[in-house]
Amino acid sequence: MFKKTLAAAAVLGAFAGSAFAADVTLYGVIDYGFNYQHVDTDAANTDASDSFRMMSGQNSGSRFGLKAQEDLGNGLQVGFVLENGFDADDGSFDSNGDDKIFGRESQLYLSGAFGTVSFGRVGQMASANGSFGLMGGASPFSGGWQDSVGQKFVFANGFARFDNTVTYVTPEFAGLKVHAQYSFQNSSAEKGTEGKSSVDRYYGVGATYTNNNLYLVGIVDSMNWGTQVGDAGRSLDDQLAVTLGGAYDFGVAKLYASGQYFDNAKGVGQKRATETGAITGGYDFSGLEGAEGWGLNVGVGVPAFGGTAKAQIAYMDAESTRDSDMNVSRWSLAAGYDYNLSKRTMVYTAAAYTRDDVSDQYQTVAATGSNPSTVEVMAGLVHKF
Repeated sequence: MFKKTLAAAAVLGAFAGSAFAADVTLYGVIDYGFNYQHVDTDAANTDASDSFRMMSGQNSGSRFGLKAQEDLGNGLQVGFVLENGFDADDGSFDSNGDDKIFGRESQLYLSGAFGTVSFGRVGQMASANGSFGLMGGASPFSGGWQDSVGQKFVFANGFARFDNTVTYVTPEFAGLKVHAQYSFQNSSAEKGTEGKSSVDRYYGVGATYTNNNLYLVGIVDSMNWGTQVGDAGRSLDDQLAVTLGGAYDFGVAKLYASGQYFDNAKGVGQKRATETGAITGGYDFSGLEGAEGWGLNVGVGVPAFGGTAKAQIAYMDAESTRDSDMNVSRWSLAAGYDYNLSKRTMVYTAAAYTRDDVSDQYQTVAATGSNPSTVEVMAGLVHKF
């Protein structure tokens, strides 16, 4: 036991010395709050359910990370980002990382006059995740708050993080940047061979434009599904998504909008009211040759009483590519407010109402009634270090 203690101390000491020499920065976010949910599946002989819980990461995922950058000369830099996600209320790993120690981000990058090229696990472009997510600036609720507030809840399931990813970002030209990503294997936990058709692979290209108070983003990306078989032995075609968004700050208010067209999506809506009385899972179309449809969000942020009041309305419509009678649509309304107590500490609150319209033909698949609905109310505290 004594030898193990000495060995552990030596490793920590060596890391601390290396970190100091490389000018490594330790950073993080801790988010605690309370959450109320009312879930009504509208299914026969099933009562609505209510829950009230302490939750972590409703506004900002709780995390800690390490990052550093070294100047190699001639305008070339090398750096890394290692970021862990955890549930602050119980100390466990969060679900974003699949029990990975650096599940939120784990990347090494090179940057210079040519732009930036990165290797590792990062967030996809069509998300608000990590160093390369581009959609955060297109919604007053960024990547989404908890289980129903934000733009991703009317898009095809995504806003993901992928393993084995190469990302390239060009230098900025008059406010314009071009982005490209490719994952050799979206999840290393998936059975199959990296870079082969036996595994899911992701690729996409996007562009952002920033000019004073204006932000615009456009992304075309695809999920190259591995050799998986859908319903009745029919293979699932690759998913295509076209995502557009933007924001403009008028000073008295900031307007946001984002939309997405998707085809051959395995799932839509990110989360929904389920028969268990929880908000989880989204609508599954993987056995119906995928879903085709679209989603739209319009939002606003208004300075108020020293903080920012937010509101957003969203709509989604999706149907099976095999049978248009298997369909679901969604309306969602959300409002929120955040207030900075200091440069590093913020309080927030939000409420949302979501109502879905599920076709008779799809209700059996979804194990729900025709008009499932959810109400969610949250409040919390975020501290950054």
